[in-house]
Amino acid sequence: MKKVVMLSAATLLSIAGIAVSQAADTASSTASTPAATASATASASTASATAPAAASTAKPEVPQDPPQVQKLIALYPNLIARIAPQGKVCFEGQECDISITAALGAADPNKPREGKVIYDGVCHTCHTTGLLGSPKLGDKAAWAPRIGKGVATLHTHALQGFNAMPAKGGNTDLLDVEVTNAVDYMVENAK
Repeated sequence: MKKVVMLSAATLLSIAGIAVSQAADTASSTASTPAATASATASASTASATAPAAASTAKPEVPQDPPQVQKLIALYPNLIARIAPQGKVCFEGQECDISITAALGAADPNKPREGKVIYDGVCHTCHTTGLLGSPKLGDKAAWAPRIGKGVATLHTHALQGFNAMPAKGGNTDLLDVEVTNAVDYMVENAK
């Protein structure tokens, strides 16, 4: 019922926004009579003479949300949080808040990194907090049934993904041997 009410409120606000914008368009089109056009032409010619001076001092206007959107944000903060962006696109050479690649550097097939380095760079995100049911580092009780299935199974799950865990922990730049090193590091800490 709550979702239906929220949807109805959002729909009503959207319809009200359309009605307000159509009313504003109608009002602006009726204001453009011949007398208004003549006065607008006269004011435009005087404005064009002062435009170069005004253009250098004018700051770009920051767009503001219309009142209907502001009201919706105030009424339903959980809705706004739910539809917030879930990711960010970062381009090489630009500053970005994602530090996985920067912390680990590029993979070198001739010199694979140790398990602790990979754990600290990628795996700790979930395995430190137990996010989405992942076993915490050093939690013997959580790791015991997984280790019971065999280390080869753990390696396969880490490489290919399993349940909520993405393949290679979400960092496909890792070498297979680096992923298995990280699994071995976590298993050693659980014994």
